Amino acid sequence: MSDSENEVLANYKRKGVKASTQEATNMPARPAPDAVATQADLARVCRVVAQLLQQQQQTQLSYRPVSSTDTYYEKFRRLHPPMFEGGADYLAAEAWIREIEEMYDALQFFEEVKVKLAVPMLRGNAKFWWIAMKAVVQGNGEQLTWEEFKGKFYNQYFPQSVRLVKQNEFLALKQTENMIVLEYASKFNELGRFCPQFMEEEISKANRFEQGLRYGIRSRLAVLLFTSYQDVLERALKLEAELNRAEKERDELKRSRATGDQNARPRNSGENANKKKKFGVCKFCNKSHGGPCFKKMGACFNCGQVGHIARVCQQKKNDLRPTGSGDQKQKGTARVFALTQQDVSASDSVVTGTIPINSVDASILFDSGSTHSFVSVKFSSSLHCLSEKLVEPLYVATPLQKIVIVDIIFKNCIIQLGESELVTYLIQLDMQDFDIILGMDWLSQYHAHIDCFRKRVVFRIPGELEFFFQGDVPMQCKSS
Repeated sequence: MSDSENEVLANYKRKGVKASTQEATNMPARPAPDAVATQADLARVCRVVAQLLQQQQQTQLSYRPVSSTDTYYEKFRRLHPPMFEGGADYLAAEAWIREIEEMYDALQFFEEVKVKLAVPMLRGNAKFWWIAMKAVVQGNGEQLTWEEFKGKFYNQYFPQSVRLVKQNEFLALKQTENMIVLEYASKFNELGRFCPQFMEEEISKANRFEQGLRYGIRSRLAVLLFTSYQDVLERALKLEAELNRAEKERDELKRSRATGDQNARPRNSGENANKKKKFGVCKFCNKSHGGPCFKKMGACFNCGQVGHIARVCQQKKNDLRPTGSGDQKQKGTARVFALTQQDVSASDSVVTGTIPINSVDASILFDSGSTHSFVSVKFSSSLHCLSEKLVEPLYVATPLQKIVIVDIIFKNCIIQLGESELVTYLIQLDMQDFDIILGMDWLSQYHAHIDCFRKRVVFRIPGELEFFFQGDVPMQCKSS
């Protein structure tokens, strides 16, 4: 028996003794069995009361006020949750669930009310779907949790096949030439939610983002190891800005050269016209020339010597002299070291390869022994640009000790080396084994040198990162 029960029983006994004393003086005493029964009843009552008090205390300790569903709904409606009407837009279904869950998290709602609050947001086709689904669930005696509701909802409006398509889009995502880094990053994060296995760890996320960058940026970041997505993003943005600045400077250089050529051309044309006006028309041959008239003298038009004519001249035809002018001095000289594959095989100081020029693949020879850059007559039609006449013809010394006169040039041709666009001027020259020869004029312009041992051309352009072109490596003969 507890202390409270003992105390109640003691008080009762004391009262009972007083009552018995008074009754003893006025009336005869009641039988003893009635007094014993009353004490037992009171003891049972005391125990029941004590148990009720204990239960009440436990109930008060475990009591937690719970808001009604109406109160949850009012809070939910204040955030203006979106409606969903169904349809074939799979991403709209995924976005609806995502927005609803963001509101649940903000309001810290319990799991048992989430389904009840989401159902009133369904409209149209989605409402009909839920009516049918609800009948099935209630028929099975089930009570859907939020995760179970999401699973059935996704099976209807965002099936696994669509999720796999989005995962493949993320895995194939690459930054295109027309896409800046921020646009690529936005697409990366948008599709990344379908591949959480790549997004949860920073190193995995950073590596995936780096591999999708375009070659010009990715190749320059390859020497660095990134441990966070934010780090690789900031480096890529900085590098992109630097590449854009360098490209802008090159474009300005191209425009300045083009402007300079246009300004110089009329001036030179005028000078040439004035020079021609200095020579009068010869009365003997009816042609304009300076000096003695070779026809009147009976001299060879090829070498200027008397005693034979140009058709039977023994002097090499490639070693020509101007025949219509008294100015016999050579105006410009050039040299080319190699013209054929045989010349290349005999030298270790040249590099060959295939590179797009004006978006057309060309067989190119890098030749530091060539003073100028040349294009073959056959390939020149593939450049898709207009040719111009040189102000003065150029005399080119070939490996066969011949002199070839050239006077046609193609300006502002674009050579594509990786992500770099390099400009060149090409003089037309008759050659067979190569489409293009890039000589010292072009190599020095872009601070390039030929690595003879590795067969590569290394570019160290001021203000840009070093890069190189790997040429064709000749096959080594194996000794038996």
